[in-house]
Amino acid sequence: MPKGSQEIRAQHIRDLGAPCVITDLNYDDVVKYTSEQAKKDSNGILIQDMAWGDYMEIPTDISDGYSIVADEFLKQMNQTPTHIFLQAGVGQFSSGMINALIDQIPKEKLPIITIVEPETVACYYLSAKIADGKAHTVPGSPKTIMAGLNCQTPSAISWPIIKDSAKFYATLSDDVAAKGMRQLANPIGDDSKIISGESGAAAFAFVNEILSNPNYQGIRNELKLDENARIIVVNTEGATDPINYQKIMKES
Repeated sequence: MPKGSQEIRAQHIRDLGAPCVITDLNYDDVVKYTSEQAKKDSNGILIQDMAWGDYMEIPTDISDGYSIVADEFLKQMNQTPTHIFLQAGVGQFSSGMINALIDQIPKEKLPIITIVEPETVACYYLSAKIADGKAHTVPGSPKTIMAGLNCQTPSAISWPIIKDSAKFYATLSDDVAAKGMRQLANPIGDDSKIISGESGAAAFAFVNEILSNPNYQGIRNELKLDENARIIVVNTEGATDPINYQKIMKES
């Protein structure tokens, strides 16, 4: 696991019977390291969702698996969503969702797609800002509580899909992510309580901040978030770090 990973996350993996080590490497370098280790073992196989070079098949399968989520919510909706906010690490979840939307919704009715990333490690935001059509890497070893999104380089199969489909790219701070987690855990009225981890809450947290903060009226207007908006966000994890989750819940 990359530098900065919480010990409790590593222990969850060990509890399933697999060895797990937290390294001094950033996410991109951990992927390279594990790929090298798999090649050295005659029975080795690398299973993860970052695609590059000739490593495409497994990430594509993972992306296809994510797309099932879109299949499910589209079947449950009476109307087509107008907006969808997708959190991105390497982008495989987001591209899988986008592919499912493109397959099932006419082009003229596709929702406005916004990609959401931590402000400290926003490789899609960076790539869109540079705007040369290429994927770019966030340097160094950035930190964020959104551990599942702490990825510095867009996946080779996700970048083209997201580049051609997303209309907006957004970032959020750790404080905003934590605020969103608390909002989900303490809903208004009869809304159901939702236990969401730091990465899982990212898209909701961004939308919640934009809609509730009066300073962001201009952004709401640009995103066309009005009373007619039908917004989709997806919670992609529960409290995978229970200690940090409880700490965040106690914060004000």
